[in-house]
Amino acid sequence: MKKYSFAIALVLALVMFCSCLGYPMSYFSTMLITSCIGDEAGMEFDTFKGTYNFKLKREGNAEHTLDFEATLEEGEMKVYIGVGGEKQLLRTVKGGEVYNETINLDSKYNNEKTVYVILETVETCKDGEFTFKYN
Repeated sequence: MKKYSFAIALVLALVMFCSCLGYPMSYFSTMLITSCIGDEAGMEFDTFKGTYNFKLKREGNAEHTLDFEATLEEGEMKVYIGVGGEKQLLRTVKGGEVYNETINLDSKYNNEKTVYVILETVETCKDGEFTFKYN
């Protein structure tokens, strides 16, 4: 009986943990390197297809901006910002394009300490590099 109770408790704990992760990720890639520390995140890959997200947290006074740098050799990648299960398209990066800009976020993000940056491919992407900083 104790083993049965322990198994049920373990399954419930896993379900609760998995339901708090935010946005789902599902991808196939080669040579994928990611980092996400505090308010900064980055991703570099040889090939990538699917969805990946970063959870960015800021400290102190907000500027309500997102510093965004991206390069992509081939393919098409959509970049979203998300809060509370909703997402908003920020940019679509196509093969051969280079971005280095600061994006002013909508006023609905003014009081948000944590946002998600979500990357979704339209097709398989090659030789990409993306960096973000939430201000």
